[in-house]
Amino acid sequence: MLNKIAALGRSFGYALCGIMHCIRRERNFRIHLVAAAYVLALAAYLHITGARLALLFLTIGGVLALELVNTAAEALVDLVSPQRRPLAKIAKDTAAGAVLVFAASAVGVGAALLWQPRALTALLLDTLTSPIRFLALAASALIAGWFVFGFSQGDHKKENL
Repeated sequence: MLNKIAALGRSFGYALCGIMHCIRRERNFRIHLVAAAYVLALAAYLHITGARLALLFLTIGGVLALELVNTAAEALVDLVSPQRRPLAKIAKDTAAGAVLVFAASAVGVGAALLWQPRALTALLLDTLTSPIRFLALAASALIAGWFVFGFSQGDHKKENL
């Protein structure tokens, strides 16, 4: 029984290692995380609850999960075909295309769930007229930019895992 629990714990650990790899080395994964943070902050401001919030979480989870699968596919292709080959390119490009299609759909889902023109206009006016809110947004944008573009810990293709 304890061996099974330990094995389960190890499997969760391996999964977290995969997620951390993407956070450290995959810019697009970090872009999706930043977008998710802003979407969830907007959802909180708009008091989105219940099924609409659940749909947002499912959509965000789908984008992140597909980005993880894309990274795994790219790593596997690099492992079995280190040199450039047409089929390897097709595999990588279609995996990336799947992420793009789902991410574009996620934008549509987010727009449909969060589109509240009056509330969004009020938020914009509040942000522009409140120095504290404006500075908070600017600071969050700077931190997000650093996280996306400056946080990377190297190119995964050059390391020997």
